Amino acid sequence: MLEPPSKELQQRLRDWQLCQPGDLRRARRFVQQLARDLPAFDSVWIDALVRLGRLTPYQARVLESDAPEALCIEQHLLLEELGCSATGRTWLAKPVGQREFRILKRVQLRPERRAVIVEQGRQLIQRAVDFSHPHLVPPSLALETPEGLVFNSPYVRGVPLGELLIRRGRFPAILVAEIGKQLAAGLAAWHARGLAHGDLRLSHVRIDDHGAAVLVEAGIRPVIEPEITIHATLAQEAYDGIAPELIGVGSRPTRASDMYALGCLLWQLLAGRPPYAVADPLAKLAAHQTRRIEDIREWAPETPSELAELIHDLTEPQADQRLIQAAEVPVRLATLRLPGRAGVRRFRQRFELAVPHLRQQQTPAWISWPLVATTSAALAAGAVFLADNDRRQELLSVAQGWFEVKTAAARTSAADAEPLRELMPLPSPTADGTVWLTTVGPYSADALRFTGRLQVLGAEGVCPEILIRERPWDVACEELVLRNVIVRRDQFRSASPAGSEVLVRARAQRIEVADCLWDLGQPRPRGPQPPPPTGLVWELVEPLDRQAGQIRVTNSEFRGVGVALQAGEALRQATFQNVLRLGGESLVCWQGSTSPAPAQVSLDRVTLRDTRQFLGVQPSAGAETRLRLSTVDCVLALSGDDRSLIGWNSPQPPQLITGDLEWQGETTLVPANTELLIWRGAAADLPTVLPTDELSVEGLISGQCTFQGPPTFTLTDSVVIETDVPRRSAEQPGIDPQKFSPCRGGTPAASGPELTLEPIPAATP
Repeated sequence: MLEPPSKELQQRLRDWQLCQPGDLRRARRFVQQLARDLPAFDSVWIDALVRLGRLTPYQARVLESDAPEALCIEQHLLLEELGCSATGRTWLAKPVGQREFRILKRVQLRPERRAVIVEQGRQLIQRAVDFSHPHLVPPSLALETPEGLVFNSPYVRGVPLGELLIRRGRFPAILVAEIGKQLAAGLAAWHARGLAHGDLRLSHVRIDDHGAAVLVEAGIRPVIEPEITIHATLAQEAYDGIAPELIGVGSRPTRASDMYALGCLLWQLLAGRPPYAVADPLAKLAAHQTRRIEDIREWAPETPSELAELIHDLTEPQADQRLIQAAEVPVRLATLRLPGRAGVRRFRQRFELAVPHLRQQQTPAWISWPLVATTSAALAAGAVFLADNDRRQELLSVAQGWFEVKTAAARTSAADAEPLRELMPLPSPTADGTVWLTTVGPYSADALRFTGRLQVLGAEGVCPEILIRERPWDVACEELVLRNVIVRRDQFRSASPAGSEVLVRARAQRIEVADCLWDLGQPRPRGPQPPPPTGLVWELVEPLDRQAGQIRVTNSEFRGVGVALQAGEALRQATFQNVLRLGGESLVCWQGSTSPAPAQVSLDRVTLRDTRQFLGVQPSAGAETRLRLSTVDCVLALSGDDRSLIGWNSPQPPQLITGDLEWQGETTLVPANTELLIWRGAAADLPTVLPTDELSVEGLISGQCTFQGPPTFTLTDSVVIETDVPRRSAEQPGIDPQKFSPCRGGTPAASGPELTLEPIPAATP
């Protein structure tokens, strides 16, 4: 005989109208299958009702718990739990016996603030009574229970904006403008009642089946947690749009803070990532307080100027200078052809597609179709990768320079004129972020944007060349790897002198360079000299990331005028191993850091030959300039009348104290009459040698060395064959040519630290 459910369970099922007697009869066969020879406990009947579709899995878990009565709150039956935090829980529910869906949000209340919050919640409901707008839904009821205050809101059937962004990647600009227009309309009506939303973020915007963007949970957070402090217990995404004036000063959300949050949300939809992509909430709050959100066109160059300028005005840090009238948003976007709800609805209907349909850039008639085809292939490959790896929220936008046509170097003199070499476009990254260079090239410096680790790799035995002409090679990614490539400045073919000042401009959290040659060019034999170039200018994508700021250069050569590496906040730990710097101004130019931790620079078997200085320091305003240097088996053969290991360039001489500079050397050879630290002030001032009594410098050896040959482009000519200083081993200090790439004159059998690489595919014709 099959045991029926307990009387308590039957009573709850009947009172809450979860099932009818006929449902229990139909469930008997499932109970028999599940129980077999065991007694038919209530848990078995509950599982059978789940299989029958009368109970949700969440309802089954609550009914089997020690508190089954928690399934009903104030005559509302809970269906699913939508969210849970330290201060509250959110459910999808419906009134008992009805089919209308509701959202219940229960907030825990501290005893000392219970009366105040309950009263503020009731005032919110009173002020929002009869409010109706297609783009904003406020709560319609606030109930006080022993467990806390419960807000009851209508359910908006649709997809949260954050889920769309994760699944589809960054949004087309014209669609973002339409969503911004709709949200601004809802905010304008809400602000007209003297209320602030107070918690505008991706998960609180839903795109319904009709193409409407709807704001939910309006006004709830200002009631339960009006002040933003370091002890606030907010969701991680809630920190992405907090206005600076709300942080730590006891201010409540206002119309101005809502508009700041709206600007941050639109920025995130266009860029595919929040304005400050760090995990630490305190770091996000600090960034909102101390920094200006970047122009969105740095991340999404295709953004129309009307939308970019609107976001710039919405995210103004000073509230009194910010655009705070929501009604002005549609006016600012009036010149754009917006798709309306129909366009948003079509976008919503394509939600299940893997690849986002971004609006194509308008292509002028004079752009060659091969260039367009190459660009389209790059976009397609990047989109497929992002779909496969579900990392759209970190997307770095495709550079607008891809749609430009390179012009000939018309300003070069007739004496310098020669046939201009045709450049090959850079191949598109593979799905794992690898750009394979399987021919010599030369390749054009096409901008690259990629989410995650980007590798630009030359095939073994091939010496691919990337030629820098009109503009720097612009690369942005999370981690950049360059291996076995030549980066060369075409100094006689730049469209303007300014275009050749930088070879590579990289925005990345970490960089690794191996087996590469950087040719910055030589002084011109005649005519005016252009500004000295810089090989690599490095900036961080997100400076607040404490794990970022590492660069490693191995088995590589920098030759020619200018500076090899320029870094400011980015440089936190730099390692140079088996590196040759031939000629030029310096190996590293550093602008200081805002971090109190010292920057660390390590050199192992590095040779500087005919270079003016090892390190140039040009501190920016308010920057820290603490340094920890380590050099092992290095030869710093500097040249010039004012040569120095460190050159300090600032209006005023530095006031260095103990601990600012520590240099630990080992078998590091420095020629006689080389100064450690020279200050170079204004252009008219003579270089001044600074005292170093307060600095900790050990292990530098003054002496002479003999190179195998004159300073030529032959690698072995810069090998040290004799020194007059004591050494720790029989090997001479300086570079080891056998570890360089065969393209540099080395041998592959003795290569340096290996990167994890895949086999290079055969080149396609």
